[in-house]
Amino acid sequence: MDGLVISDAVKDLIINIIDIVILFVIVRALAYKPVKKFLDARKARIAKELEDAASAKSEAEAEAAKYRELNEQSRLKSSEIISEAEQVAKKSAEEIVAAARLNAQEIAEKARESAESERNAGIAAMKEDITGIAFDISRQVLKREVTDEDNMRIADAFFEKFGANQAKPSV
Repeated sequence: MDGLVISDAVKDLIINIIDIVILFVIVRALAYKPVKKFLDARKARIAKELEDAASAKSEAEAEAAKYRELNEQSRLKSSEIISEAEQVAKKSAEEIVAAARLNAQEIAEKARESAESERNAGIAAMKEDITGIAFDISRQVLKREVTDEDNMRIADAFFEKFGANQAKPSV
């Protein structure tokens, strides 16, 4: 054995290394590129989904802000509407109270007029009664015939004198 002697274990080791290198090249050529392509596509898809999720999140936040703003505007508008309704109701109440007061004044005025009318009617009735009694007394006293014209002239003179001395009572 004059040359270099390589033991069987070393030969097996070298053959295994060569086999591994050849297998690595074959596996790399056949499997690595498709797996890398699959992993790159998956990585791109995940990145796109993360980007889409971030975009959807920002849109959702924008929509939430928009809805919060609309809610605030609605609340303010409802407050304005309630305030206006309260003002209209207050004005209506004031108008109703004013109308009721006016109605009460009209009723009181009609009552005063009615009382005055009844008072005047009572006075007229009393004048007629007093005139009749006075005529009867005057006929008996004078024992003569007095005409109705004489009686009316005397009664009018009496009431004018009586009315000038008496103040009218107020109602």
